[in-house]
Amino acid sequence: MVRSGLADGLDTGEDVRLIAQIADGQTGALSELYRRRGGPLFRFLQRILGEDPDAEEILQDAFVAIWRRAGGYDPAKSGPLTWMMMIARGLALDRLRQRSRRLSGFERLKSADSGDGAGADMASAHLEADEQARRLGSALCSLPETQRTAIEMAFYRGCTQEEIAQATGEPLGTIKARIRRGMLSLRLRLQNRHE
Repeated sequence: MVRSGLADGLDTGEDVRLIAQIADGQTGALSELYRRRGGPLFRFLQRILGEDPDAEEILQDAFVAIWRRAGGYDPAKSGPLTWMMMIARGLALDRLRQRSRRLSGFERLKSADSGDGAGADMASAHLEADEQARRLGSALCSLPETQRTAIEMAFYRGCTQEEIAQATGEPLGTIKARIRRGMLSLRLRLQNRHE
């Protein structure tokens, strides 16, 4: 657990220093950051994933991502632990979505094998859903990057608007407006393609 008060400020400063050293390619700094923050991040991942063995794998992936993204970290936009938690959270939510898709695919196959005629209907419905997902992905890619990023963080990573504002360093009102304009653009683009 992160300590509060003056010690927390010193811990934050040390984390910022270590992230800067990681950005400079100092591998020892990554090991030290892992020693300092691996435990809290692991417990955070367990809260998201439950008592899942995937939490250990996601923790490792998170530190690889921290290594890769260290050069882009800006302490003026978010605290170091918050930044690391956002990275870990995104990876954990990706894993949950993968698991859900895998289970959904298994259930589709099971239903199709049942031979009661419902399997063909389900397969057709899933093909249609896949086509809708493809159209949505295409429409999403056509949005301006700022709108697309805000929507992806909100709907694919499950971030609140406040978390997006903190992670991007943008005002909350700006994030709300980007999401609203992006969603309106998506609706129009999808309607135009559907007609």
